[in-house]
Amino acid sequence: MVSHVQGKILLKSDKFAVIDVSGVGYKVYISIETMRSIGTKGTEVSLWTHLSVRENALDLYGFCDYAEIELFEMLIGISGVGPKSALGIMGVAPLDTLKTAIASGDMSYLTKVSGIGKKNAEKIVLELRDKLGVLKN
Repeated sequence: MVSHVQGKILLKSDKFAVIDVSGVGYKVYISIETMRSIGTKGTEVSLWTHLSVRENALDLYGFCDYAEIELFEMLIGISGVGPKSALGIMGVAPLDTLKTAIASGDMSYLTKVSGIGKKNAEKIVLELRDKLGVLKN
């Protein structure tokens, strides 16, 4: 399991960054919040990561803030929510706003994400409502 990477940004696109770690470039899909905070090409960056293993792919997801990766892992633990949907959910509002919305049962942020309908939004709220207080900041 790859839980952390630290290195220089080789490339930064709108959905991922390539991080050079001792001569190896890791393609890391990143949240909008992380995208805003990591800087530009050549900048040293440290990311908490989650390795998603699928039948035909190994994808790495990275976050500057540990609370972000905790929420990401809670989201992908819900049936019907994959890593790309989780990143989409995390991109609709700042982390604190999203946590407050889920805790209060407000599904409007969740249903803005492509692939998340009312039924999945209800499931996310139901499963995460009581768990959000344990996230580290």
